[in-house]
Amino acid sequence: MKASLPQREPEQVKRWEADKTYARMAELRRNRPMFVFHDGPPYANGNIHLGHTLNKVLKDIVVKYKNMNGFHTEFIPGWDCHGLPIELGVEKKLREEKKDKNSLSKVDIRKLCKEYAHSFIDKQREQFKRLGCFADWANPYLTMSDDYVANIVRELGRISKTGNLYKGNKPVYWCATCATALADAEIEYADHSSPSIHVKFYLQDTSLKKLPALNDAAKRKKVALVIWTTTPWTLPANLGIALNPEFEYAAIDTGSELLVVAEGLREKFLADTGLSGKKVATLKGPEFENLEADHPFMKRTSLIILGEHVTLEAGTGAVHTAPGHGVDDYKVGRKYGLDVLAPVNAYGKFTDDVPHWAGLKVFEANKPIIEALTASGHLIKVNQIQHSYPHCWRCNKPVIFRATPQWFIGMDGPTKLRQRASEEIKKVEWIPAWGINRIQGMVEGRPDWCISRQRVWGVPITVFYCNKCDDAISSQESFEHVAKIFDQHGPNVWYEWPAEKLMAPGTKCKCGETDTTHFRKETDILDVWFDSGVSHAAVLAAPKNQSKVHWPADLYLEGSDQHRGWFQTSLLTAVEGRNAAPFKRVLTHGFVNDKEGKKMSKSKGNVTDPLEFAGKNGAEILRLWVVIEDYRNDVNFSMETVDRISESYRKIRNTFRYILGNLYDYDASMAPKDAEFCDLDHWALYRTEQFLEKLRNAYESYEFHLAYHALVNFCAVDLSALYFDILKDRLYTSPKNSKERRSSQAALHKIGVALAAGLAPILSFTAEEVWGFLKQKGSVFEADFPVWAPLAGREAAAKRLDLFFETVREPANKALETARAAKEIGLSLDAEVLFPHSKALELEAIREDLSGLLKVSRFAVGSGDQVVVKRATGNKCARCWRYLPEVGKTPAHPELCGRCVNAVEGQS
Repeated sequence: MKASLPQREPEQVKRWEADKTYARMAELRRNRPMFVFHDGPPYANGNIHLGHTLNKVLKDIVVKYKNMNGFHTEFIPGWDCHGLPIELGVEKKLREEKKDKNSLSKVDIRKLCKEYAHSFIDKQREQFKRLGCFADWANPYLTMSDDYVANIVRELGRISKTGNLYKGNKPVYWCATCATALADAEIEYADHSSPSIHVKFYLQDTSLKKLPALNDAAKRKKVALVIWTTTPWTLPANLGIALNPEFEYAAIDTGSELLVVAEGLREKFLADTGLSGKKVATLKGPEFENLEADHPFMKRTSLIILGEHVTLEAGTGAVHTAPGHGVDDYKVGRKYGLDVLAPVNAYGKFTDDVPHWAGLKVFEANKPIIEALTASGHLIKVNQIQHSYPHCWRCNKPVIFRATPQWFIGMDGPTKLRQRASEEIKKVEWIPAWGINRIQGMVEGRPDWCISRQRVWGVPITVFYCNKCDDAISSQESFEHVAKIFDQHGPNVWYEWPAEKLMAPGTKCKCGETDTTHFRKETDILDVWFDSGVSHAAVLAAPKNQSKVHWPADLYLEGSDQHRGWFQTSLLTAVEGRNAAPFKRVLTHGFVNDKEGKKMSKSKGNVTDPLEFAGKNGAEILRLWVVIEDYRNDVNFSMETVDRISESYRKIRNTFRYILGNLYDYDASMAPKDAEFCDLDHWALYRTEQFLEKLRNAYESYEFHLAYHALVNFCAVDLSALYFDILKDRLYTSPKNSKERRSSQAALHKIGVALAAGLAPILSFTAEEVWGFLKQKGSVFEADFPVWAPLAGREAAAKRLDLFFETVREPANKALETARAAKEIGLSLDAEVLFPHSKALELEAIREDLSGLLKVSRFAVGSGDQVVVKRATGNKCARCWRYLPEVGKTPAHPELCGRCVNAVEGQS
C-alpha cells in the first residue's frame, strides 16, 4: 500500500466517475430522512484557490458524513455566472484581439460573456473533482441558465407583489470606472488620501437679522457657519448645512468676522485651524433652522437644517449637505424638501451644471475647487488625511455616492422587511454563535437594497414603461409572463424582441394606455447578489429537484464575509418572498492567509495553487489541512504546516499499513465469536468505540479539528504505541491458526473497516483505497458510519487492561528503562519482571500472557514491595527472542521455545 498520492488520486477520481459513486451513494439513501445542504455558488471567473479548497472540502465532508450517518443528502453544485468581473474579462479579451466592443450588440456581448463563464465552470468543476469532492457535477445550477433566470424573474415578481419594489432617485455607491451602481456587498475598504478642508458659509443679512443675539455680537461683521469636509468635489452639489438640534453653537470673534461652530468642538476647531478668538455668543441649533447662507461659489443659497446625524466626533458640528451625494444628506434633505442634485455623470465627471469644471473628474476637481475657495476667502484651512474609504470590489478604485434613478427593495417599507428579517435571524442556528450578532447588525444598519445595475451581462429587470405617462409596469403577473417566455426562449429575447411581444395581454398603465407598442423596456440589469440570493427558490423550491432537496435548507456553509453577502441576500429575498428564512443553520469559516497571517495575493507572491500542490503532494494532504485547524477562524497556510500535516498523514497511513499487512492470511470466516476475543483485542475494540464516538461528535458539531486531533491521538497512542507494539509478538510468532492470533486479526480487520468508513468523509482517497484492500463490497461511501452494538464484557475487559497498563505496565517500563540505562539489559525481552504482590491482586482476571503485555521474557509476582528487573534466565529463542528454560528441549528445533515449535510445525 504505497502512498504515491499525486499519481493514484487522479486514477481514483476517474474510477469514482466511471462507477458513478456519488450517484450510488445518494441513491442508497433515497428513502432516508432528507438533510438539505445548499451550495453557495462560487464565481465563474478564474481557477480555484485555497479559499475555494477550504470551502468545498468542508462541504464535501458534511455531505459525505450525512449520507453515511442516516440521511439522504445531495450536493447540487452551483455557479454564479453574471456580473461585472466576467463582463470586464470579455472586454479585456476584446481589447487584446483589437476589437471594438461598441461595434457589438448587447446580445453579442452577452453571448461572449456566457462562453467565458462556461469555460471557467468547466475548469473549476474538474479542479473540484481533483480534490476528491463529490457532487452532482453533471447537473449543477447555473445562475445564467434559462430556467434559473426565469425563476429570478419570478422571485422579483413575488417581491413586487408585496409593494416593496420601487424606483427612486437617491444616492448609492457608484463606481465611475465600471460605470455602474454597487451594492454594500460589493464595497471594500482601503486607505485613501483625501483633502481635509474647513470652509466658511456666510449667513445672509436677512437671516442674520433673525438672530438678535448673534446680530448684536457681530457689530456689522460678517458671520459664517464653518463646515468641514474631506470631499471638496461635492461642494457644487451643496444645498444645505445641517446642525444638531441638541447642540449649542458658539460664535467666535476672530477680529474680522464671526465664525460659528459647535461649542463641543470649539477648542478643537481653533487648535486644528490655528485661529484664535473669543466666544461672544451662544445659540441653540434650532435657532438657525430654515435660515440661509450663501454658497461659496455657486449662485444659490444653502438652507440651514437640523439633523440628528450630526455628531461631535469630528469637524465643526455643522455638516455640509449634498442630498445627491450622501445617504444621511438625502434623508435629511427629503425632510426639508431639498432637491436631489448630483451634477456628476456615469464616468465620474462634472456635468454642464457645474460652471468652470464641467467634464473634469470629481477627484481631479478637488484641487481647483480648493484654489477657488482660497481665492474667494472662504477657505480657512486645508490638510491631507489618510483614512479608510470605500472602493469597488472589482477594479479596486475609490467609489463615490451618486444619486441616480435606481430600483430598490425597501427595508422599512410597507412590509417592514428589516424587522421581519431580524426576527427570522433569531430562529436560525448560527455557527459560530457570534454570527448572529454580525448579521443582525448588518441587517439593522443596511440601507434599502439597490438592485439595479447599468451593465449588460446579467438578468434584465423586466419592467416596462409607458411612453406617455412614464408609469412602470411591474406587477407579479407581468413578471410571470416574461418568466414563461424566458423559460422557452431564453433571456436574450429581452434585447431582441420589441416590448409588445414580451408584454402580457391586457396590460394597462395608470394613464389607461393599452397599446403595447407605446411601451419601452427597462435597460438596467439586476444586481448579481439578487441572482444568487434567490438560489433557495430556484434550486431548493424547484419542482425538478424535489427528490433531492426541499425548502428551506438545513445548512448553508460559506466564508464569514457572506454575512454581508449571500447569507443576507438569501435571507432578505426569502423573507420578502416566502415569509421565512431559507436556512435553519448557517456555518461560516474564516479566510486563508499566508504563514504570517497576511492575505494571499498574486502581487505579493504568497499564493499557493491548490492544483499545483496536489500534483506534488496529493489532494489528501490538502483535505487534512482543511481539518487540522479550527476553520471557523482564519486559517494560515505554510510549508511548515504542510510538513506537520504530512507527518500526521504518514502516521495515519502507517496505521492502515500495519492493519493490512497483518491480514494477508485472514478472511471474515476466521473471526472468533465475540466472547472468544482476547482481552487485549477487547481493549483495542473498546478504545475504537470510544474514538468513533469522538469522531461522530466532531462531525455532528462541525468541529472537524477535534476529529483530526482524536484521530492522530488514536493512531499514534492507542494503536501504534500500545496495541500494535504489544501485538507484534503475537502476530509474528504465534501459531498461524491460534485463537489469540485470529482474535487479533479479527480485531484489526474490524478496526480497519471502522477507521476507513469513519474517516472517509475527510480522507476520501485513502479510505477508498483501504476499503478495497480490506475486500469490502462496493465503495466505502456506500457503507454507513460504523456503529457497533454494545458487547457484554468488552468494557469490563478493557477496564481490567487499563488498570493493568496504569498500575503495572507504567511502573514496570520505568524500572526497565532504569535497568537499560545501567546496561543491565538491552531489549525489554532480555528481562524478567517481578512485581509486588500487593499491586497485583486482579492480575489473575486478565485473560492474557502478562509477559507479552510487558514485552518481557517472564513476568511474575514477587514478594517485596518494589518492581524488580533482572536479566532473564534460560536460552534465547531464535524466533521470538524470549529467554526461556524450555529453549533447546525439542531436538528437532533446538533453538526454539515450545510456542515457536508449534508455530513452525503448523500446530495451533
